[in-house]
Amino acid sequence: MKTLLTAVLVLLAPSVGSARQGRLPVWVSHAGKDQVGSLFVEAFNRELSHSTVYEPGGAGLKGPQFYAEFISIDPSEGGSERDHRSIVSVVIEEMGFPNGYPVEVMWYHKVIVVNRQTADETAKALLQDMDARWCQYNKNSIGGCPAEKFEPRIQ
Repeated sequence: MKTLLTAVLVLLAPSVGSARQGRLPVWVSHAGKDQVGSLFVEAFNRELSHSTVYEPGGAGLKGPQFYAEFISIDPSEGGSERDHRSIVSVVIEEMGFPNGYPVEVMWYHKVIVVNRQTADETAKALLQDMDARWCQYNKNSIGGCPAEKFEPRIQ
C-alpha cells in the first residue's frame, strides 16, 4: 500500500507541481505556548518559503501535500532557564490525492530539543532531515539517500 501511494505521489507531482514550480505544499500547525517553540516554527516556515522542494501550504491547493504538526513545551521549571529551549515533537503526514479524498500517512515523527540561539539553524537542519527521511520513505532502501540529522535514524 505504501509503495502504491508513493508511486501515485511521484507520478502526479510533476503535473500538479508544474503550476507551483514543482514545490510540494506543507501545511504547518503548532500547539504550545513556549517562546522558543514559537520561534522555531516561525523559522521553519521561513525555511519552507526559501526551499526549492517545499512551499508553505495555502488555500485552494489540490494534489499531494504534507501536513506538519509541531507540539512544543518548555522543559524548565522557571527561573533563569525559562525561555532558553524547548522540546518539540514533529509529525509529518502526506495527504491529499487528486480526484479522491485525503488519505493520511505518517512518514515522519521525531522529538528534538531546540535552543533559542540555534532555532534558525535547527529549522534548516529539520528541513534537510525531512528530505532525507522522505528519500528513505520513497526509495524504501538504505543506499542513495542523505543521512538523517536527528534521531532516530532509519538504518
